[in-house]
Amino acid sequence: MTDQEIKDKVQSLVDKQEYSSDMDGGEMQDVVDSNDLVIGTMPRGVIWDNGLENNTRVVNIFVQNEKGEVLLPVRSRKKRYLPGGYDYSCGENLQSGEDYFSAAIRGLKEELGIENEKLVERGSFSPNKLKTTFCFGRAYLCVIDTKRCFLKPNEDEVERYEWKSLEEIEQMLKVEQSKFKRDYKSIFELVFNS
Repeated sequence: MTDQEIKDKVQSLVDKQEYSSDMDGGEMQDVVDSNDLVIGTMPRGVIWDNGLENNTRVVNIFVQNEKGEVLLPVRSRKKRYLPGGYDYSCGENLQSGEDYFSAAIRGLKEELGIENEKLVERGSFSPNKLKTTFCFGRAYLCVIDTKRCFLKPNEDEVERYEWKSLEEIEQMLKVEQSKFKRDYKSIFELVFNS
């Protein structure tokens, strides 16, 4: 879709007012154009139901322990997308008006109970024609010392967590990529090969 088509679609949805701000638990997200500039705000479900999910913002975070292993969660079977599949250590959709770094800090706290740890931005991404990334985002790395940082996972989000070496994840991506989020490989390479 062109930027004008996206703007028209967003404006049409806003004009119809077929949704309220309390849909999706009140989780409002910004819709952005091809330059990552905000063109509208609406509930997350409305965005997805109307094919605008590629015009949203996310953060994807890899958490690594002192051994260099990556925290690999198995998604809850209750999730709408990829139930039981592999996910980023932490991933968040940006809330309306939120910046990328703040969303990453919030996500680490909400999903894993991680606070006050060093968070390093490793790169950015945007939707592309090769279908290796699907929305606008930033990728982060957070290295923790598991002897002093105790994870408190959100059981509504994940079934379990596993610590995997980079090599193990690379092998898993070769053998069972369909069990991972569709852009996982691209973001993994952005973080660990850049």
